[in-house]
Amino acid sequence: MRLIEVDGKGLLKRRGLSVPHGRLYGPDEPIGVSAGGAAVKAQLLSGARARQGLMRVAAAADVCSASAVIADRMRALGLPPYILVEDRIEVEAEYYLAWRIDDVRQAPVLLFSAQGGIEIEARAAGVQAFACDPLRPLHPHQAVQFFAAAGAAPRSLGALARFATELYRIFVAEDAELIEINPLAVTARGRVIALDAKVVLDDNARFRHRDWEELPSARLERAAMTPLELRAARHGLTLVELEGCVALFAAGAGFGMALVDLLADAGLPAANFADASGGSSPEAFAAMGDVILERAARPDVKAIVCFQSMGATSLKPAVDGLIGAWERAPIKKPLVVGFAAGATAEREMTAQAARELFAARGHQVITEIDALVPTLRRIIDP
Repeated sequence: MRLIEVDGKGLLKRRGLSVPHGRLYGPDEPIGVSAGGAAVKAQLLSGARARQGLMRVAAAADVCSASAVIADRMRALGLPPYILVEDRIEVEAEYYLAWRIDDVRQAPVLLFSAQGGIEIEARAAGVQAFACDPLRPLHPHQAVQFFAAAGAAPRSLGALARFATELYRIFVAEDAELIEINPLAVTARGRVIALDAKVVLDDNARFRHRDWEELPSARLERAAMTPLELRAARHGLTLVELEGCVALFAAGAGFGMALVDLLADAGLPAANFADASGGSSPEAFAAMGDVILERAARPDVKAIVCFQSMGATSLKPAVDGLIGAWERAPIKKPLVVGFAAGATAEREMTAQAARELFAARGHQVITEIDALVPTLRRIIDP
Protein backbone atom coordinates (compact mmCIF):
# COMPACT_ATOMS: atom_id res chain seq x y z
CA MET A 1 0.00 0.00 0.00
CA ARG A 2 1.44 3.33 -1.07
CA LEU A 3 0.91 6.37 1.14
CA ILE A 4 0.48 9.92 0.01
CA GLU A 5 3.03 12.32 1.46
CA VAL A 6 0.82 13.68 4.24
CA ASP A 7 0.12 10.17 5.57
CA GLY A 8 3.78 9.21 5.41
CA LYS A 9 4.75 12.32 7.33
CA GLY A 10 2.03 11.54 9.84
CA LEU A 11 3.84 8.30 10.72
CA LEU A 12 7.06 10.24 11.28
CA LYS A 13 5.44 13.02 13.30
CA ARG A 14 3.72 10.60 15.68
CA ARG A 15 7.13 9.16 16.55
CA GLY A 16 8.72 12.54 17.19
CA LEU A 17 10.56 13.08 13.90
CA SER A 18 10.47 16.59 12.48
CA VAL A 19 8.34 17.48 9.46
CA PRO A 20 7.21 20.91 8.27
CA HIS A 21 4.00 22.27 9.73
CA GLY A 22 1.25 21.90 7.16
CA ARG A 23 -2.37 21.16 6.39
CA LEU A 24 -4.13 18.90 3.93
CA TYR A 25 -6.93 20.52 1.92
CA GLY A 26 -9.70 18.47 0.31
CA PRO A 27 -11.27 19.04 -3.12
CA ASP A 28 -13.80 21.64 -1.95
CA GLU A 29 -11.87 23.39 0.83
CA PRO A 30 -10.64 26.96 0.39
CA ILE A 31 -6.87 27.19 0.67
CA GLY A 32 -5.52 29.26 3.56
CA VAL A 33 -2.69 31.77 3.23
CA SER A 34 0.69 30.98 4.79
CA ALA A 35 2.31 34.01 6.42
CA GLY A 36 5.84 33.22 5.29
CA GLY A 37 5.28 31.49 2.00
CA ALA A 38 4.67 27.81 1.48
CA ALA A 39 5.37 24.62 -0.40
CA VAL A 40 2.21 23.60 -2.26
CA LYS A 41 2.07 19.90 -3.16
CA ALA A 42 -0.43 17.65 -4.88
CA GLN A 43 -1.19 14.51 -2.89
CA LEU A 44 -1.25 11.44 -5.10
CA LEU A 45 -0.08 7.85 -4.94
CA SER A 46 2.35 8.08 -7.87
CA GLY A 47 5.64 9.96 -8.03
CA ALA A 48 7.33 12.51 -10.29
CA ARG A 49 5.11 15.36 -9.09
CA ALA A 50 7.69 18.06 -9.74
CA ARG A 51 8.08 17.00 -13.38
CA GLN A 52 4.31 17.24 -13.82
CA GLY A 53 4.09 20.71 -12.33
CA LEU A 54 2.24 19.41 -9.28
CA MET A 55 4.59 20.98 -6.70
CA ARG A 56 5.33 24.67 -6.22
CA VAL A 57 7.07 26.92 -3.76
CA ALA A 58 5.04 30.11 -3.46
CA ALA A 59 5.26 33.43 -1.69
CA ALA A 60 2.52 34.16 0.85
CA ALA A 61 0.47 36.18 -1.63
CA ASP A 62 0.67 33.44 -4.29
CA VAL A 63 -0.30 30.37 -2.25
CA CYS A 64 -3.96 30.44 -3.30
CA SER A 65 -3.21 30.91 -7.00
CA ALA A 66 -0.52 28.20 -6.97
CA SER A 67 -2.96 25.83 -5.28
CA ALA A 68 -5.63 26.58 -7.88
CA VAL A 69 -3.23 25.80 -10.74
CA ILE A 70 -2.23 22.49 -9.18
CA ALA A 71 -5.86 21.59 -8.46
CA ASP A 72 -6.80 22.25 -12.11
CA ARG A 73 -3.96 20.04 -13.34
CA MET A 74 -5.02 17.25 -11.01
CA ARG A 75 -8.61 17.43 -12.24
CA ALA A 76 -7.35 17.32 -15.83
CA LEU A 77 -5.54 14.09 -14.93
CA GLY A 78 -8.72 12.67 -13.44
CA LEU A 79 -7.38 12.93 -9.88
CA PRO A 80 -9.20 14.34 -6.84
CA PRO A 81 -7.42 17.59 -5.89
CA TYR A 82 -6.04 16.87 -2.41
CA ILE A 83 -3.35 19.45 -1.72
CA LEU A 84 -0.82 19.76 1.10
CA VAL A 85 0.27 23.30 2.01
CA GLU A 86 3.35 23.41 4.23
CA ASP A 87 5.47 26.12 5.79
CA ARG A 88 8.53 26.92 3.74
CA ILE A 89 11.78 25.72 5.35
CA GLU A 90 15.13 27.43 4.88
CA VAL A 91 17.74 24.70 4.51
CA GLU A 92 21.50 24.52 4.67
CA ALA A 93 21.89 21.04 3.12
CA GLU A 94 19.68 18.44 1.47
CA TYR A 95 20.33 14.72 1.78
CA TYR A 96 18.71 11.54 0.51
CA LEU A 97 17.87 8.87 3.11
CA ALA A 98 15.79 5.72 2.84
CA TRP A 99 15.11 2.36 4.46
CA ARG A 100 14.10 -0.52 2.24
CA ILE A 101 14.07 -4.31 2.16
CA ASP A 102 17.00 -5.76 0.21
CA ASP A 103 15.85 -9.08 -1.24
CA VAL A 104 19.41 -10.22 -1.97
CA ARG A 105 20.76 -9.48 1.48
CA GLN A 106 17.44 -10.52 3.07
CA ALA A 107 17.79 -7.59 5.41
CA PRO A 108 16.71 -3.97 5.89
CA VAL A 109 19.14 -1.58 4.23
CA LEU A 110 19.75 2.09 4.95
CA LEU A 111 20.46 4.16 1.83
CA PHE A 112 22.08 7.59 1.99
CA SER A 113 23.41 10.23 -0.37
CA ALA A 114 24.97 13.54 0.55
CA GLN A 115 23.13 15.03 -2.46
CA GLY A 116 19.35 14.84 -2.27
CA GLY A 117 16.72 16.25 -4.61
CA ILE A 118 14.61 15.37 -7.61
CA GLU A 119 17.51 14.16 -9.75
CA ILE A 120 18.64 11.48 -7.31
CA GLU A 121 18.16 8.77 -9.97
CA ALA A 122 20.87 10.38 -12.09
CA ARG A 123 23.24 10.27 -9.11
CA ALA A 124 22.53 6.68 -8.07
CA ALA A 125 26.24 5.86 -8.05
CA GLY A 126 26.66 8.19 -5.07
CA VAL A 127 24.08 6.39 -2.91
CA GLN A 128 25.74 4.41 -0.10
CA ALA A 129 24.18 1.39 1.63
CA PHE A 130 24.32 0.10 5.21
CA ALA A 131 22.77 -3.34 5.87
CA CYS A 132 21.14 -3.87 9.26
CA ASP A 133 20.81 -7.18 11.10
CA PRO A 134 17.02 -7.64 11.38
CA LEU A 135 17.44 -9.76 14.53
CA ARG A 136 19.23 -7.02 16.50
CA PRO A 137 18.21 -3.50 17.51
CA LEU A 138 19.88 -0.56 15.80
CA HIS A 139 21.50 2.20 17.88
CA PRO A 140 22.60 5.67 16.71
CA HIS A 141 26.31 5.06 17.35
CA GLN A 142 26.25 2.22 14.78
CA ALA A 143 25.21 4.63 12.02
CA VAL A 144 27.56 7.52 12.77
CA GLN A 145 30.57 6.02 11.01
CA PHE A 146 28.43 5.12 7.99
CA PHE A 147 27.18 8.70 7.59
CA ALA A 148 30.69 10.10 7.98
CA ALA A 149 32.04 7.79 5.27
CA ALA A 150 29.08 8.65 3.01
CA GLY A 151 29.93 12.35 3.00
CA ALA A 152 27.57 13.89 5.57
CA ALA A 153 28.70 17.11 7.23
CA PRO A 154 30.46 16.38 10.55
CA ARG A 155 28.17 18.68 12.56
CA SER A 156 25.12 16.73 11.27
CA LEU A 157 26.33 13.21 12.08
CA GLY A 158 24.61 12.85 15.45
CA ALA A 159 21.27 14.25 14.27
CA LEU A 160 21.32 12.08 11.15
CA ALA A 161 22.14 8.95 13.15
CA ARG A 162 19.31 9.60 15.61
CA PHE A 163 16.87 10.33 12.78
CA ALA A 164 17.84 7.19 10.84
CA THR A 165 17.59 5.01 13.95
CA GLU A 166 14.12 6.22 14.85
CA LEU A 167 13.05 5.93 11.22
CA TYR A 168 14.16 2.29 11.32
CA ARG A 169 11.92 1.67 14.34
CA ILE A 170 9.01 3.16 12.38
CA PHE A 171 9.95 1.02 9.38
CA VAL A 172 9.70 -2.15 11.49
CA ALA A 173 6.66 -1.17 13.56
CA GLU A 174 4.62 -0.14 10.51
CA ASP A 175 5.58 -3.20 8.39
CA ALA A 176 7.00 -0.95 5.69
CA GLU A 177 8.71 -2.08 2.51
CA LEU A 178 10.12 1.38 1.81
CA ILE A 179 10.44 4.70 3.62
CA GLU A 180 12.23 7.28 1.48
CA ILE A 181 13.00 10.81 2.65
CA ASN A 182 14.05 13.01 -0.25
CA PRO A 183 15.06 15.60 0.52
CA LEU A 184 16.04 15.28 4.16
CA ALA A 185 16.87 18.85 5.11
CA VAL A 186 19.40 20.15 7.62
CA THR A 187 18.78 23.71 8.81
CA ALA A 188 21.37 26.29 9.85
CA ARG A 189 20.74 25.30 13.49
CA GLY A 190 21.45 21.64 12.74
CA ARG A 191 17.84 20.51 12.86
CA VAL A 192 16.96 17.55 10.60
CA ILE A 193 13.56 17.80 8.88
CA ALA A 194 11.84 15.46 6.43
CA LEU A 195 10.68 17.69 3.56
CA ASP A 196 9.08 14.74 1.77
CA ALA A 197 8.17 11.16 2.67
CA LYS A 198 7.51 8.28 0.31
CA VAL A 199 6.17 5.26 2.19
CA VAL A 200 5.15 1.83 0.91
CA LEU A 201 3.54 -0.56 3.41
CA ASP A 202 3.36 -4.34 3.12
CA ASP A 203 -0.19 -5.31 2.14
CA ASN A 204 0.30 -8.70 3.79
CA ALA A 205 0.39 -6.91 7.16
CA ARG A 206 -2.99 -5.17 6.81
CA PHE A 207 -4.52 -7.48 9.42
CA ARG A 208 -2.17 -5.93 12.01
CA HIS A 209 -3.00 -2.34 11.05
CA ARG A 210 -6.76 -1.81 10.91
CA ASP A 211 -6.14 1.94 10.99
CA TRP A 212 -4.68 1.85 7.48
CA GLU A 213 -8.16 1.69 5.97
CA GLU A 214 -9.01 5.09 7.52
CA LEU A 215 -6.08 6.90 5.94
CA PRO A 216 -6.67 9.33 3.05
CA SER A 217 -4.25 7.14 1.07
CA ALA A 218 -6.62 4.18 1.36
CA ARG A 219 -9.54 6.30 0.18
CA LEU A 220 -7.54 7.49 -2.83
CA GLU A 221 -6.46 3.91 -3.56
CA ARG A 222 -10.07 2.72 -3.51
CA ALA A 223 -11.23 5.67 -5.62
CA ALA A 224 -8.75 4.69 -8.34
CA MET A 225 -9.96 1.08 -8.47
CA THR A 226 -12.47 -0.33 -10.92
CA PRO A 227 -15.52 -2.22 -9.56
CA LEU A 228 -13.85 -5.55 -10.36
CA GLU A 229 -10.64 -4.51 -8.62
CA LEU A 230 -12.64 -3.53 -5.54
CA ARG A 231 -14.41 -6.89 -5.53
CA ALA A 232 -11.07 -8.68 -5.59
CA ALA A 233 -9.70 -6.46 -2.81
CA ARG A 234 -12.62 -7.34 -0.55
CA HIS A 235 -11.42 -10.95 -0.68
CA GLY A 236 -7.82 -9.94 0.08
CA LEU A 237 -6.79 -10.54 -3.54
CA THR A 238 -5.12 -8.35 -6.13
CA LEU A 239 -6.56 -7.55 -9.54
CA VAL A 240 -5.39 -4.88 -11.97
CA GLU A 241 -7.44 -4.41 -15.11
CA LEU A 242 -5.44 -3.92 -18.31
CA GLU A 243 -6.30 -3.33 -21.94
CA GLY A 244 -5.72 -6.69 -23.61
CA CYS A 245 -7.30 -9.73 -25.21
CA VAL A 246 -6.27 -12.52 -22.80
CA ALA A 247 -7.81 -12.81 -19.33
CA LEU A 248 -5.17 -14.16 -16.96
CA PHE A 249 -5.40 -16.21 -13.77
CA ALA A 250 -1.95 -17.06 -12.39
CA ALA A 251 -0.99 -17.82 -8.80
CA GLY A 252 1.96 -15.86 -7.48
CA ALA A 253 2.64 -12.19 -8.14
CA GLY A 254 6.09 -12.70 -9.66
CA PHE A 255 4.94 -15.48 -11.94
CA GLY A 256 1.85 -13.49 -12.89
CA MET A 257 3.93 -10.47 -13.90
CA ALA A 258 6.21 -12.73 -15.93
CA LEU A 259 3.17 -14.04 -17.82
CA VAL A 260 1.95 -10.48 -18.45
CA ASP A 261 5.35 -9.67 -19.99
CA LEU A 262 5.37 -12.91 -21.99
CA LEU A 263 1.96 -12.20 -23.48
CA ALA A 264 2.85 -8.58 -24.26
CA ASP A 265 6.03 -9.63 -26.07
CA ALA A 266 3.99 -12.08 -28.14
CA GLY A 267 1.48 -9.41 -29.18
CA LEU A 268 -1.27 -11.01 -27.08
CA PRO A 269 -1.59 -8.51 -24.23
CA ALA A 270 -3.19 -9.52 -20.94
CA ALA A 271 -6.58 -8.12 -19.98
CA ASN A 272 -5.62 -8.17 -16.32
CA PHE A 273 -3.01 -8.99 -13.73
CA ALA A 274 -4.13 -11.14 -10.82
CA ASP A 275 -2.57 -12.55 -7.68
CA ALA A 276 -4.22 -15.22 -5.53
CA SER A 277 -1.24 -16.68 -3.77
CA GLY A 278 0.04 -17.23 -0.26
CA GLY A 279 -2.16 -20.13 0.82
CA SER A 280 -5.46 -18.70 -0.40
CA SER A 281 -8.58 -20.68 0.46
CA PRO A 282 -10.83 -22.42 -2.10
CA GLU A 283 -13.32 -19.60 -1.50
CA ALA A 284 -10.69 -16.97 -2.35
CA PHE A 285 -9.66 -18.78 -5.54
CA ALA A 286 -13.34 -19.12 -6.47
CA ALA A 287 -13.90 -15.41 -5.90
CA MET A 288 -10.90 -14.57 -8.05
CA GLY A 289 -12.15 -16.95 -10.72
CA ASP A 290 -15.54 -15.22 -10.72
CA VAL A 291 -13.91 -11.80 -11.11
CA ILE A 292 -11.58 -12.87 -13.90
CA LEU A 293 -14.33 -14.66 -15.81
CA GLU A 294 -16.47 -11.55 -15.54
CA ARG A 295 -13.59 -9.59 -17.05
CA ALA A 296 -13.33 -12.28 -19.73
CA ALA A 297 -16.99 -11.85 -20.68
CA ARG A 298 -16.26 -8.49 -22.31
CA PRO A 299 -15.99 -8.40 -26.11
CA ASP A 300 -12.30 -7.40 -26.17
CA VAL A 301 -11.24 -10.67 -24.47
CA LYS A 302 -10.74 -13.60 -26.84
CA ALA A 303 -9.33 -16.27 -24.51
CA ILE A 304 -8.62 -17.10 -20.88
CA VAL A 305 -5.35 -18.44 -19.47
CA CYS A 306 -5.08 -20.23 -16.15
CA PHE A 307 -1.47 -21.22 -15.47
CA GLN A 308 -0.76 -22.06 -11.86
CA SER A 309 2.82 -22.38 -10.63
CA MET A 310 2.65 -23.75 -7.09
CA GLY A 311 5.57 -24.21 -4.73
CA ALA A 312 4.21 -24.90 -1.24
CA THR A 313 0.61 -23.77 -1.72
CA SER A 314 -1.74 -26.67 -2.37
CA LEU A 315 -2.87 -27.01 -5.97
CA LYS A 316 -6.33 -28.38 -5.15
CA PRO A 317 -7.94 -25.10 -3.89
CA ALA A 318 -6.97 -23.35 -7.13
CA VAL A 319 -8.40 -26.18 -9.24
CA ASP A 320 -11.63 -26.44 -7.25
CA GLY A 321 -12.07 -22.66 -7.21
CA LEU A 322 -11.57 -22.26 -10.94
CA ILE A 323 -13.83 -25.17 -11.87
CA GLY A 324 -16.57 -23.79 -9.62
CA ALA A 325 -16.22 -20.32 -11.12
CA TRP A 326 -16.28 -21.74 -14.63
CA GLU A 327 -19.50 -23.61 -13.95
CA ARG A 328 -21.11 -20.38 -12.71
CA ALA A 329 -19.82 -18.22 -15.58
CA PRO A 330 -22.65 -16.90 -17.81
CA ILE A 331 -20.32 -16.53 -20.82
CA LYS A 332 -17.69 -19.14 -21.57
CA LYS A 333 -14.69 -18.50 -23.81
CA PRO A 334 -11.73 -20.69 -24.81
CA LEU A 335 -9.72 -21.66 -21.74
CA VAL A 336 -6.04 -22.65 -21.77
CA VAL A 337 -4.89 -24.41 -18.60
CA GLY A 338 -1.44 -25.34 -17.31
CA PHE A 339 0.02 -26.42 -13.98
CA ALA A 340 3.51 -26.57 -12.51
CA ALA A 341 3.62 -27.87 -8.97
CA GLY A 342 6.20 -29.01 -6.47
CA ALA A 343 5.80 -32.08 -4.30
CA THR A 344 4.29 -30.11 -1.41
CA ALA A 345 1.71 -28.49 -3.67
CA GLU A 346 0.63 -31.93 -4.91
CA ARG A 347 -0.25 -33.25 -1.45
CA GLU A 348 -4.00 -33.16 -2.20
CA MET A 349 -3.99 -33.31 -6.00
CA THR A 350 -1.24 -33.91 -8.54
CA ALA A 351 -0.65 -31.62 -11.49
CA GLN A 352 -1.42 -34.52 -13.80
CA ALA A 353 -4.78 -35.12 -12.12
CA ALA A 354 -5.58 -31.41 -12.42
CA ARG A 355 -4.74 -31.44 -16.13
CA GLU A 356 -6.97 -34.46 -16.65
CA LEU A 357 -9.91 -32.73 -14.93
CA PHE A 358 -9.74 -29.81 -17.35
CA ALA A 359 -9.01 -31.96 -20.42
CA ALA A 360 -12.12 -34.03 -19.65
CA ARG A 361 -14.15 -30.80 -19.80
CA GLY A 362 -12.82 -30.01 -23.28
CA HIS A 363 -10.33 -27.28 -22.36
CA GLN A 364 -6.91 -26.72 -23.94
CA VAL A 365 -4.30 -28.19 -21.58
CA ILE A 366 -0.59 -27.47 -21.82
CA THR A 367 2.28 -29.01 -19.88
CA GLU A 368 5.03 -26.48 -20.67
CA ILE A 369 4.95 -22.68 -20.61
CA ASP A 370 6.56 -22.66 -24.09
CA ALA A 371 3.30 -24.03 -25.48
CA LEU A 372 1.20 -21.13 -24.19
CA VAL A 373 1.70 -18.61 -26.99
CA PRO A 374 1.33 -21.10 -29.90
CA THR A 375 -1.86 -22.46 -28.30
CA LEU A 376 -3.30 -18.96 -27.89
CA ARG A 377 -2.44 -18.07 -31.47
CA ARG A 378 -4.41 -21.07 -32.74
CA ILE A 379 -7.40 -19.92 -30.70
CA ILE A 380 -7.28 -16.18 -31.37
CA ASP A 381 -5.97 -16.26 -34.98
CA PRO A 382 -7.15 -19.62 -36.36
